[in-house]
Amino acid sequence: MCAAYRFTSLKKQLKNNATRTNRCQRKTNISFIKTHKTASTAVQNVLLRYGLHNNLKIAFPVNTHDFNYPGFFSNTSVAKHGPNPYNIICHHMRMRYAATKSIMPKDSPFVTIVREPGQLFESTFDYFWPIVPSFQRVPHHNKTSIEDWLDQAADHMHAAGPSTYAHFGKNPTFFDLGYNNMKNHEQHIQEALTELSKIFDLVMVADYFDESIVLFADLMCWDLEDVACLSLNARSHDNDSEAKTRRARIREKARRWNKADAALFDYFNATLWKKIEMFGLKKMESAISKLKEIRNNLTDICIEGGGIVDSENISDLDFKKTIFKPRGVSVASYNLKPGAEKLAICRELIASENTFSRQVFNTQRDRLLPRTSKYGISQTFFLKLLTLTSILLIGKLICFKFYQITSRCVFCHGK
Repeated sequence: MCAAYRFTSLKKQLKNNATRTNRCQRKTNISFIKTHKTASTAVQNVLLRYGLHNNLKIAFPVNTHDFNYPGFFSNTSVAKHGPNPYNIICHHMRMRYAATKSIMPKDSPFVTIVREPGQLFESTFDYFWPIVPSFQRVPHHNKTSIEDWLDQAADHMHAAGPSTYAHFGKNPTFFDLGYNNMKNHEQHIQEALTELSKIFDLVMVADYFDESIVLFADLMCWDLEDVACLSLNARSHDNDSEAKTRRARIREKARRWNKADAALFDYFNATLWKKIEMFGLKKMESAISKLKEIRNNLTDICIEGGGIVDSENISDLDFKKTIFKPRGVSVASYNLKPGAEKLAICRELIASENTFSRQVFNTQRDRLLPRTSKYGISQTFFLKLLTLTSILLIGKLICFKFYQITSRCVFCHGK
């Protein structure tokens, strides 16, 4: 059965089995604060797809990737695609709540995502090693590198000194949410947690992604097919018993070093499970089962071999070039089945963050702004100018003919 037909059948099935209740109204406004190495790219992919297919207005960074990160968010970092407000904001930023809120509708829920601090730090260290000088004080690929670094973390950061991305070395999520990541004292952390609990309508947890995305769909009154997604921008890593034992040690050391991020995770993980209990455990179990069915159907239609491959094994060379792969890091990705590249949903599901963002950015720009020629002249202005010029030329021609006629008449009468 061809992929296009199977996808059409799937869409009909999903429509018949819609998970959204008729008692709520779909929301179209959402402020998603995208944190680093927390599965936030998968959430962003959901939001970009939803915005694209529903003609919503997305607040894009000028560079289409981040809002002047690691600087604080400011309105000047937003690409101007017509007047505010926007419907969706979902790119990397260092949150400044008042500034972010000022460009969004008042009814926009605020959502973010956190991750267990051991896994978070392991991923952060591996992924950002090439750009963080303090990380580079230990070898990148030794099995003990992360532990060795954590054992002398303060010394490494002090010796490396200030740098653009030094903050990835300590409490990176706390930093992304706008706080001083170097302050580890209890009062500062507790004040931040109190403030954040008032700001965010939902804090998702990467370690319980399916439960989190179901709650997100419920918050937004979206169908589960709207939020179905694949793992994106993830690292490949070993899962042998030695690696698991090592990760357990890293978890404890990372929690001690990244005390604020550990507090963030503990607090909002507990909050998430309270929300799950309010949602209903059996209802959640049923929703996750439906979500997995949708994901499995999409995987069956789109993904060659039904699973992840290392980015080095991507068969589409053009697509392979779009995958951001830090030096020495194995990044998980996908190969599309033959013919699946013709389906927009398949291309969008696996698209790299920057490539898909630019695609949606260009589509929105062309929809909301007058298109320009290669010389930078608005096509709308050009058409108006052409029309005016044509009217003037026709008028001039009429006047010229009238002059010829009247001149001849005067000449004849004079004769």
